[in-house]
Amino acid sequence: MGITTLRRRDFMRAVLSSAQSTGDRIAPWQRVGDVDTHFDDESDLLVELHREWLRLLVGRLHRGEIVAQRSVGNVRDLYDEICDDNPTLRGILDAHEANPALWEPTSREHAMLARIAGLVPDGAGSEQASDLGRALVTQRIPVQRGAFT
Repeated sequence: MGITTLRRRDFMRAVLSSAQSTGDRIAPWQRVGDVDTHFDDESDLLVELHREWLRLLVGRLHRGEIVAQRSVGNVRDLYDEICDDNPTLRGILDAHEANPALWEPTSREHAMLARIAGLVPDGAGSEQASDLGRALVTQRIPVQRGAFT
């Protein structure tokens, strides 16, 4: 019969619950059970966790009508809100950002965000779009708090 999507999602929810209760962002699945029962390996689980992140991200981008607004500030603010609303999931993904299994999905995520924010010039390739999206979600512009003295 194989592994059902429902069983995989249940395992993912248990992993997130474990990570939330223990604070373990590196391998919370070890407390839940055998990853290989539900996924090919830990990398497969990480890719599925990233898919969950994208489901949340895309859902909020469309619900908030941010896609149509194409504002850098709106996209960045919404991204931060989703991070704040899902710190456990984001924490696991951040802890594993160097895992090669996440490179391509994260690159596509960043490219999508850059395009939605209107940062990608016509004719730009995927790599440039990804770089712009990565800058969008990682860099902060300092707020000027007063006049120069």
